[in-house]
Amino acid sequence: MSINSNQRKQFLLNELKRIGYKSDESLEKLSLYELEMLVISVKSERGNNIETYNARMEIEEEAE
Repeated sequence: MSINSNQRKQFLLNELKRIGYKSDESLEKLSLYELEMLVISVKSERGNNIETYNARMEIEEEAE
């Protein structure tokens, strides 16, 4: 089974909706590459926030 670029683009748009990304611009106008990079950057930003939060929680637990 192969996935064409329109299917991949639709998957990426759905993925952005799933993770709660909001944009002022129309995401449908972005190229497939731009959508891929946007999904990667949004996911990594969210991951960094979670790691920072967990590290802070761990430090607070050790201090008690």
